[in-house]
Amino acid sequence: MDDTYILSMREHLDELKSELQGLTDIISQRTFSRYEYRAAERSLQMLIEGCIGIAKHWNYALYKTAPADAYTAFDKLSQEGIDGIDQVEWLKIIGMRNALVHDYLNIEPDIIKAVIKKAVYNDLITFAAKGLTALQAI
Repeated sequence: MDDTYILSMREHLDELKSELQGLTDIISQRTFSRYEYRAAERSLQMLIEGCIGIAKHWNYALYKTAPADAYTAFDKLSQEGIDGIDQVEWLKIIGMRNALVHDYLNIEPDIIKAVIKKAVYNDLITFAAKGLTALQAI
């Protein structure tokens, strides 16, 4: 696997983790400003897209083909027995990403705020780190 991709993704994920943790700190003390809320949406979108990319790269490394759709990429990793894949509700996460990208007018702000407040994103960061480590070893 290309080390440039892995290193770039690690840096990107570190930045996202820091930003999301900062947003969690903010929302635990007060409500988001509209700018902070938009930052939360965008940070979650980028994290989810990063996870999808890692899942597709991981599939390619294992099978020499990458699924066209995101859910299949995670499902194939689950079938492979990759530890921790099933801890994340990928169907909901992918749905959130699709809503953020394509249906932003109908996003339920309380869901985004709850994901940040409960730090649900940590499961995605854990998946991404595990995936990058696996890709580096392949």
